[in-house]
Amino acid sequence: MRGPVAVAAAALALAAVPALAGAPRAEARPFEEMSERTRRAIGRGLEFLDRSQSRDGSWSSNGNYIAAMTALSGTAFLGAGHTPGRGRYGKNVERAVSFLLRHQDRTGLIATPSEGGRAMYGHGFSTTFLSQACGMDSDPERTGRVRKAVQRAVMLIARSQSPAGGWYYTPESRTDEGSVTVTQVQALRAARNIGATVPGKTIDRAVNYMKKSQNADGSIRYRVSMGGGGRPPLTAAGCEVFFSLGMYDAPETQKALKNLRQQMGNNRSWGHQTYFIFYAAQAFFQAGGDDWRKYYPKMRDIILNSQKGSGEWQGDHVGGVYGTALSLMVLEIPWRYLPIFQR
Repeated sequence: MRGPVAVAAAALALAAVPALAGAPRAEARPFEEMSERTRRAIGRGLEFLDRSQSRDGSWSSNGNYIAAMTALSGTAFLGAGHTPGRGRYGKNVERAVSFLLRHQDRTGLIATPSEGGRAMYGHGFSTTFLSQACGMDSDPERTGRVRKAVQRAVMLIARSQSPAGGWYYTPESRTDEGSVTVTQVQALRAARNIGATVPGKTIDRAVNYMKKSQNADGSIRYRVSMGGGGRPPLTAAGCEVFFSLGMYDAPETQKALKNLRQQMGNNRSWGHQTYFIFYAAQAFFQAGGDDWRKYYPKMRDIILNSQKGSGEWQGDHVGGVYGTALSLMVLEIPWRYLPIFQR
């Protein structure tokens, strides 16, 4: 995988969520889902993102991937209950929303020149973030503007789907690869959450693409047209995509989940570890039960033990903003604020 890879599938609706303190579910758990140590780590991470936001509302990775980093950072604030205009960091979220709205062009693409040849990452992340922010915003005027932007973004995604059913780094490139495809599928699901019109054939072709990208052992390949074994980070992301598409009990989902369990049992670094943990945590949360209880503590502790004194996390050689945003979203899962993490 190349470039900043990441975020998000959303659930069918923004459901009621527990108090910010993170009330546990009724069933007994062998671990404390939201510990005091985790709360402190989240607080320090949010402070780092607060300090790192530019005056225009954006974030970047050393000046690169500005739309992508802005969307990911904004989503991390949403995941801690800070919504447009509400909460300690509500203004940070507002500025991020405004920045991304200003950077949607006439084609519907949300990106900046800093994305270079990988604009579809920023577009997908931005569509996901704006969709979730829209569902949490009490300002009707801003909500209306965001809805229109999201609908235009969806149409750009639909036009950019390859003949095989996937997506690539740039719009309408007519080819595809797995990590960009994951980002666009999750953006479509998030957009549909807030009532955006998503062409059914676009979803159907994306499902078919993900199925064809899967090997017999459940792993997911980098590209549907490639042979060889699957990649653990893409297997984690693909498993989450199957869940996000509502394929909870489908054979493809269960095979991917089985492969993911095997990868977690290897007790090693997985390569693109921040990306891997980000999607694996989502997949195990949606799987629930023993999968969540067994594997989440391991991933959570890896994150907690790697936080720097500044409050940041480094991530996959992309930088501190990327690593911090993704790590925060994993730690925030028990609060259940984001539709992206719910069935």
